[in-house]
Amino acid sequence: MKTIFITFFSLLFVYQISAQDQSNLAPASVEKSIYGVQIGFLGAWLYSESRLNDEFALRSQVGFDFRVEGFREFESFGPNSDFYGIFHLSLEPRWYYNLDKRLKKGKNIDRNSGNFVALLASLNLESVSFTTNDRIRSLDQIRFVPKWGIRRSLGKHISYEAGFGFGYAFFLNNTERTGFFPFRNERTGDFTADIHLRIGFDL
Repeated sequence: MKTIFITFFSLLFVYQISAQDQSNLAPASVEKSIYGVQIGFLGAWLYSESRLNDEFALRSQVGFDFRVEGFREFESFGPNSDFYGIFHLSLEPRWYYNLDKRLKKGKNIDRNSGNFVALLASLNLESVSFTTNDRIRSLDQIRFVPKWGIRRSLGKHISYEAGFGFGYAFFLNNTERTGFFPFRNERTGDFTADIHLRIGFDL
């Protein structure tokens, strides 16, 4: 009987070790679904990320971008220091390319904590905006911006991310006026930069 018990527990121990090894060999993967709210230097947004496969996620985002005088796609009729927010809607496929490497090093990959490459496609509409100064205008536009960034989680609900990229903006219902009369030109698009630093609460 003693031999049977020793054999049984030995087999159970070997099985547990084997199961643990198999678990460690499981591929790293993005989360099936995460969503939350983020605030940053130039905006506030609701977002979600949905799993496409182990390394790819589709991010959708809605909120308001805040405009700063002196940036492109911003037009002020006279000096002002007022506030302006414009509607933002975007889709952004992300490739989290280093999750497996982070997992093997024992680093956290919860809630898609990793580095990513993305293609941002965003829409801004002046018709859905708010401002404290009616002289402020911004152009309706669609932007396409390849980006690189990082995302990290702190605890169970707090996350932060940063990223940058360069792309092109297409103006939808207006043109950007450049230069001075009589050498004024009008453009239907322009190169654009996207730089973000955000902190968020994951629901």
